[in-house]
Amino acid sequence: MKQAIEPSFAIKRRRIGFTNFRAYPHKRLLEEEVENDPMHEFFSTEYFDERTMASVIDAIHSAHADKGIGGGGDVFDARRIAITIEYIRRHGLSTGFCVEIGSLKYLSSKVIWSCFDAVNLVGTRHDLRRSPMPFPDNFVDNIICTEVIEHISDICYEQATTLSGVFFFLNEAKRVLKQGGRMLITTPNAASLWALQAALLGQSPMMYEWHFREFTVHEMKQIVESIGGLRLVVHNTEFVWHLWNFSHITEFLKQASFSTSDRGDDQFIVIEKDDSIEAIPHSLNLPRKEPPAPSIKRRWSLSSQMLMAKARHRLWPKSTIQRMKSY
Repeated sequence: MKQAIEPSFAIKRRRIGFTNFRAYPHKRLLEEEVENDPMHEFFSTEYFDERTMASVIDAIHSAHADKGIGGGGDVFDARRIAITIEYIRRHGLSTGFCVEIGSLKYLSSKVIWSCFDAVNLVGTRHDLRRSPMPFPDNFVDNIICTEVIEHISDICYEQATTLSGVFFFLNEAKRVLKQGGRMLITTPNAASLWALQAALLGQSPMMYEWHFREFTVHEMKQIVESIGGLRLVVHNTEFVWHLWNFSHITEFLKQASFSTSDRGDDQFIVIEKDDSIEAIPHSLNLPRKEPPAPSIKRRWSLSSQMLMAKARHRLWPKSTIQRMKSY
């Protein structure tokens, strides 16, 4: 009879009722403990810098900003922010005209950009699913999109997701990027060790239940490649939140001949605009039905501002416009 494997402390904690793991982050290993941990080979990354981490923690404590980072306390997100800074720094994502997707008032945004000097940066407030980005074609040098893409829902949702919002957003990002411009995307990894452990415990493997969709590395690669004109520069997974002892999971994966690579809890993707890259059709199991075209009345309502502008310039009589809008 095989001896039962003693579950890790992380599993024990979840079994006794701590369902909100973000409220109890202190099981995570301290940075100085990582080197002596059996998970060191998984946790180590060239994008972690101790000085950056120290700067991030100081900036978090001194910043006056909206958190925008979930409910795990101020320093819970510190490692992710520190690693994000290194990706931005090492891949030249802070030069020229930069756009961050989302508000610049969030804590993570303020901390990230406090580590860079004189960045020409703007945030966004538009509907990513359907509204064009408010920039001309080939205008933006770099785009930063951290922990956003998993929130983008469909424009038209009927029986199942088509990811129409995600595809629209990525096409818009490609449109506004200059040739050679870059974009950083970070998003949870749906096939991480943490997600596998959550599923084995009978819990939702979603990082947050209110995310619209979380993606695996394979899925994100296919999504980016299906756009065309975008070259994958770097696509890694990093352990940014859960520095737990997952050795019971990794041993099982090895014994069953499953891959242990790309099992970090967050994906870091750097893409570059390159018009010579052809689109590769994805094989994601999405509905093939195209979303219904807007009605004539809907099309006119969407164009009402343009029509009224023409009326003001007397290109069309107002009576004509009113008749057209009533269809």
